[in-house]
Amino acid sequence: MKKVLLSFAIMAIAATMTACGNKQAQNTDSTSDDSPAMRLLNSVPFTEEGLISMVTTPEKGTLTPEEYEAMYLAYSKVAIDEKTMELEKNFVAKARNTAFKNRKNPENFKDILKQLMSNASPQVRGQAITASTGKLFGAKDSEVSNDLSTLMNEKDPYVIKCGVEALSNELKHPEVAKFVLAQLENESPFVRRKVAIAVGNSWSKGVDGVKEAALKLMADKDDNTRKLILSGVGKLGDESFVPELVKVLDDPAQEKFHGDAIRGLSTMWLDYPFHKNTCKAAYDATMNYYKKTPRTNKVPSWAGIAAFSTVAEKEIGAWKAKATYFKPAEFAKVLTDVVNDPEVNWLATAPAAKAIKALCSKADLENLKKTIEANTSLKQQKQMLEAIEREMK
Repeated sequence: MKKVLLSFAIMAIAATMTACGNKQAQNTDSTSDDSPAMRLLNSVPFTEEGLISMVTTPEKGTLTPEEYEAMYLAYSKVAIDEKTMELEKNFVAKARNTAFKNRKNPENFKDILKQLMSNASPQVRGQAITASTGKLFGAKDSEVSNDLSTLMNEKDPYVIKCGVEALSNELKHPEVAKFVLAQLENESPFVRRKVAIAVGNSWSKGVDGVKEAALKLMADKDDNTRKLILSGVGKLGDESFVPELVKVLDDPAQEKFHGDAIRGLSTMWLDYPFHKNTCKAAYDATMNYYKKTPRTNKVPSWAGIAAFSTVAEKEIGAWKAKATYFKPAEFAKVLTDVVNDPEVNWLATAPAAKAIKALCSKADLENLKKTIEANTSLKQQKQMLEAIEREMK
């Protein structure tokens, strides 16, 4: 039955996806709603204190359905910032957390959220979808079905964005994958950014269509979408993406994406904080990038070094035993050469020192210090030495 419901929910999605995103978010206030919950909401001032006072259930008690629903209806009074496609800074979430603390949800709270998914206000619909979907341990089939049933006719980009985000760990459901990947054609870059996060996600490993989606996102016209997929694609554990990331690194005109591409490669060969993945091709590509000369203030990316400057102490030993391609001496020398190059931004010093400390030896870190001390041509030598000394302490 669950599969039937999910299949039914997806039947209308394909017909409506091309229209998704064409309609701008409307900051609709459900003034025509005369429900008990809306009357309760309108009975208090629209302030943080007013919303908190709306909940009169004693602590440790069970919220009334009207109290629970009214707090979510309050989002209808919050505008959507079209520049970010997020709710404008507001006090509703804080008031909700305060009022709901130490109180139980009503028994029918899931039914309330399902009903709110059809509210006139896109703000309410989006927040209801967000609240209804479990993320930490994955969504339940019933939650997925409810979300898809709501989203199949949705045209508002804010709600679609919330839906993609809520279901970003659920692409293993074929129906969810169809819905999320259909948003590759969405006109809103805010929606496509959420798609990039869903695609560049370890939960999406092996899902049909994900690889093709990732390649398409790498060429997206929105810079932030490209950055998200370049940095996230390593989580798919697919070595075939290495050449695509190298293409970015080999192009000086794409220097603003270099740090993101390095983060993608680093996930393949170092995989912090899990240290489960190993990939010699990704490691070699990373080293080749930082070995390449001549260097400039922007290339290689100094910020990219931060991707391998932190390790999980409990896991790194087992990783080193598997990652036989990793040569601490070579790694330390490459980063030392980068930091010692007068053309490189001196801000590379701190992450390089952290990386050498995390993955190499104390002697390698001391050698970095000696090398910088001997290079009097470095304009920021004093600051560089201070950064190294902080790591040595």
